[in-house]
Parts: sequence; C-alpha cells; structure tokens
Amino acid sequence: MNPRKIPTLPAIGALTLIYLAAGKLALQLAFVNASASPVWPPAGIALAALLVFGYRVWPAIFIGAFAVNFWTTLNILSSLGIASGNTLEALCGAWLVNRFAGGTQVFDRPQNVFKFALAAIISTTLSPTVGVSSLAVSGFAQWSSYWPIWATWWLGDASGVLVIAPLLLLWSVPSTQRKWNRKQALEVSVLLLLLIVLAETVFGGWFPISARNYPISFICGPIVIWTAFRFTQRETATGIFILSAIAIWGTLHGFGPFILRTENQSLVMLQSWTAALTITAMAIAAAIAERNRAQAAIEQQKDAVEAANRTKDNFLAMLSHELRTPLTPVMAALDTLEADGLRSNESKNSLAMIRRNVELESQLIDDLLDLTRIAKDKLQLRFGPLDAHEVINNVVEICQPEAQARNLKLHLNLRGGAHHISGDAAKYQQIVWNLLKNAIKFTADSGEITISSSNPEPQLLAIAVHDTGIGIEPEIMNRIFDPFEQGERAFQRRYGGLGLGLAISKSLAQAHGGTLIARSEGRDRGSTFILTMKTVPAPPRIVRLTSPVAESRPLRILLVDDHQDTCIALERLLVRRGHLVAAAHTVRSAMEAAARNSFDLLISDIALPDGTGTELMTYLRAIAGIPGIAISGFGMNGDIEKSIDAGFAEHLVKPVKMENLEAAIDRVMAAATL
Repeated sequence: MNPRKIPTLPAIGALTLIYLAAGKLALQLAFVNASASPVWPPAGIALAALLVFGYRVWPAIFIGAFAVNFWTTLNILSSLGIASGNTLEALCGAWLVNRFAGGTQVFDRPQNVFKFALAAIISTTLSPTVGVSSLAVSGFAQWSSYWPIWATWWLGDASGVLVIAPLLLLWSVPSTQRKWNRKQALEVSVLLLLLIVLAETVFGGWFPISARNYPISFICGPIVIWTAFRFTQRETATGIFILSAIAIWGTLHGFGPFILRTENQSLVMLQSWTAALTITAMAIAAAIAERNRAQAAIEQQKDAVEAANRTKDNFLAMLSHELRTPLTPVMAALDTLEADGLRSNESKNSLAMIRRNVELESQLIDDLLDLTRIAKDKLQLRFGPLDAHEVINNVVEICQPEAQARNLKLHLNLRGGAHHISGDAAKYQQIVWNLLKNAIKFTADSGEITISSSNPEPQLLAIAVHDTGIGIEPEIMNRIFDPFEQGERAFQRRYGGLGLGLAISKSLAQAHGGTLIARSEGRDRGSTFILTMKTVPAPPRIVRLTSPVAESRPLRILLVDDHQDTCIALERLLVRRGHLVAAAHTVRSAMEAAARNSFDLLISDIALPDGTGTELMTYLRAIAGIPGIAISGFGMNGDIEKSIDAGFAEHLVKPVKMENLEAAIDRVMAAATL
C-alpha cells in the first residue's frame, strides 16, 4: 500500500502516539538536562515520516514533541519552543533530502548517502538551538550549561536520524530486491547471529574482555561491512540498529569500550561511533546496490544486443534467400541464350553485361553473409596446399574483360620463388579477387594495375596489388579496413558498392595467419595493398594415367522449387542436356510424383510452401534411397549443415550456375555408383 494514500488524520494520530512513546523512552537517558538526551530516536522517526507520508503529517511531530516535553517540564512556553524546534528540524531535513539527496531513494546511491548525512548534521542544529534557548529562557537550564546541553541534544538528534531514519525508510518503501533463496536466508541468519554474539562480546558483559572495557569495538565492523557487501541497504540498516540497541544497553550497564566518567559522556562517545559506522556501512551498501543495478542493466542490454544480432542474422539470411532466388532463373536463361550460338556482337556484349551484373549482385550478397560469419567467428576454412601464382592467374583471367573494357593495363610480375601456401582455395581466391576488383574500381580509365609477388624472407610470400587510381588520404587510411568504409561520401555515390571487400579480405588474411596492409601517398597518387603469408613446401606432382571419360547417361530427375521462373529455367537446361525432368512446386506434389515414378536424383529447394526440402529428402531417402542436391538462397554454415544432415549430398547456393550444377550432379552420381 502506498503510504501517501493513507488518510491524513489517522496517519497524524498514529505518528503522534509513536513519537510520544519513543520520546518518553528516550528521555529516560537524559542526564545533563531532563529534556536533552544523547539518544533521540524521535528525530529519525520524524524525518522518515515526512519523507514517506509527505509534509502533511508535520502536526504529529509538533503535537508529539509538545506532549513529551510538557509531560517532563509542565511548562507550556518551553514545550511550545521545543516542539517548534523539533518540527522545523524535521521539515528542514526532509526538504534537504528531497531536494538534494533523492528523497525516498536516498540510499540507492553512495553520494546520496553522504548528502543525507550532511543534511542530518545541518538540520539537527535547529532543534537544540531553539530547544535549549527555550529551556534557558524558561529557567529550566542554566545559560552557563548551554553548550554542553546543546552538544548532547544535537548529537542525540543527529544519531537518531542516521540510525533510525534509514531503518524506517528502507522498510516502508517497496524493495526491488529478489526474495532470498535458502542459501541466502541461511547466510543472513548466520550473519545476524554472529553480529549479536560479537555485540554481546563487546557490550554485553558475557566475557571479562567486555567488563574490563577493552577497545575492541572494531570487531563488529567487519560483520556490518560484510552485510553491506552481500545484501541490501535494508539488511545493513537493520544490523546497525540491532548493534546500536545492544551497545546502548551494554554501555548503560558499564560494559564496552566507551565507558567514561559519566553516563552522558559514555553515550555521547557511543553515538559518535555508531554514526560513523552507519555512514560508512550505508555508503558501501549503496555502492554495491548501484553496481548490481549497473551489472543488471548491462546484462539486459547484452540480452537486447544478442536478440538484435539474432534478428539481424535471421533478416540477412532471409534477405539473402529472397535476393538470390530471382537471380537463378536469370543465370539459367543466360546459359540458354549463350548456348543458342547468337552471332551478333551487340547481343553477346549485352549477355556478358547481364552476367557481370548478376554475378556482382551475388557477390554483394556473399559479402554480407561473409561479414556476418566473420563477426560471429563461424567462418569455416578448409586448408590445403595452394599455388598462389595459379590463383592470381585465375583471378586475372576472370577480371581481364572488365579491365579491357575500361582500357586498364594489367601487369603481372610474379617473381616469388616460393609461392605455395596453406589456405582455403575459395577464400584465398576471394582475397585476391577483392584486391584486384578494388584496384579496377578505383582506377581511372587507361590507368595501370600491377600485381607482383616476392619473398621478403625465405618462408614468406608477399603479394602486392598496385594501382594508379584515386589513392587513399591519410585520415582515411586508419579506417580503410573498417566495414562499410569507402572514404568520402562522394566516392560512395560515385563508385557504389557496400564497402565490405577490404574488411572481409583483411579478416580472411588474418584467418589464414597472414597480414594485409595498405599504403598510399595520398589523393590521386595511387595505392598499394600487400598481402603477406607464410609459405609451405611445394606439394609433390602426381601423375595420373589417363583413362577414358565415362559418358554421362540421361538421368531421371525430380526437380522441386516453388519459384516458378527458377523451376522452368532449370528444367529447360536439364532437358537440353538430355535428362528426364519432373517438376514439382510443393512437398506434397513431389511425394506424389515419387510415388508414381522412380527417380535417379532429387534437386530441391529448401524453403517450400508446405514444408522443407530437408523433410522431402529424408522421406525419399527412406523409401527410395535416391541421392539429392539442395539448391537454396540460404547459404549460412548452419543451413548447409542441416542439408547435409538431412541426406543431401550437395548444397548449392543460389544463383546456381549451370556448370556448377552439372559438376555437382557428376559428383553425386559418381559417389552413388560406388
């Protein structure tokens, strides 16, 4: 229940009775003056009440203070003065805490704990000033005793605020702390028991060390501090209150390290020690709570980031599938048109242009997925011996038409004697391809590009790609390998692309145990990218005896794809190569076709309207044992693994080139005949 919703009159009535009872009990310890006690819990009760219930309950403080003091002095004037001072003290303290220390959340942060302590020290000067002056004017105190009474009064109020207000405030506001488990409940019980035992050891007179008043109060500190570290501010304030109560009782009975000449002096010293311990322990508890909140916020943000990453990965996978699927019929149609033997140069150039742009689109999709794999450390490499010079020649052959179209001169200067490395053939070729494509892209027409190799050290191969292009400015050099970085926005608009090639190339080079660096003398001065990797001994040459190549036989193929254009285009290509093809667009229709006819091979998409290609493959493997090739726009490692686990022998990523599909068919059927 919200305390501020409690009706005002019942709240004032209950608070008045509590204040009156606490005040009468505390005045039993008034030794220097009947109205001045070094232990004054009502000050803490009053401050906590104003913070929890609001300023509306101030009459309860005034009435309770007046009743307590009138009961003591039977003087209306002095009682009115003391009640006014007590009320002003509580109102001032509550205003300071609300204004500067966070109000009811004052103990959530360590800096607010110290502000609370400062507010207590300042505000509690009002009550003794007004109260002692009223006693002196009324003749209930000597002016010569003004400052001893004032100091006792002030310390009683200040310690009451520091010890009682946190206890009441923390137990009256809702706690966000989770409920204790059995282990925590046992721990807090043990700590409470240990605190009571140590408090009784120091102040209870159980042992001679307590009766002889040795200065051993410090042994209680570690338990209080441990409570602050392990639990919340609420448990810490409770522990301090219990310790304070036992200490006051023991000191009044002559036990403990704070026994001085008079009882008042003893209690004054005890209250000073308790106040210092309270401020320290509550500040530590608040700091630990703040750290826990920060850690929880970090964990929450981490979960949110991981969820966003999963969403991003799922989005990229789906985007890849949706972008790749329409490219497959385009590639198939290109294969059909090129096989028709068109003689027009203009038509040939148009088909070549279409193929280049489709392959570029496919490469952009691959770059996005490669970046995701690298970021998640899920890039899988298959290492083997490679001839770097052979890879370079292959890449140059692929990129030569584009360079010739722009009248770029490609120079090869492959002088490296040791040019064999250990790497993944496809990914190493991708590095070299990215570097050469980057040079072609940023070099003006009629420029020059040189690819060279050397051995700066006996077991080191350096591949350098130098161009006479736009160069790299110094301020961009530091971030040239960052993802999506292409320098100035004008370059991005002019040259296009995603800016992922260099970032992927550098990550792939590092995955191969090599390095990739960039050099440039600035704008329009060209640039040089140097790929360095360790060499390995050249593999032995294997001479195979030639054997007659087996003629491929027509196959009965079940082709399944829900994309109509893809299915039609692939069916035409397969039929033109002599195969018998039955096309289906759903899992159900494919199963019906398999029930009516026998097939040698399944070629199926993964994502189908009424199921998945993996389900279809599992079913056909069980009833007919035919091999399968998966074709899909989903090309992440997990997608490929799922296809292989389902029984597919190959997983081709769309857009599917006909030569790649034919090679996969040959491999699958060759393996099936073994």
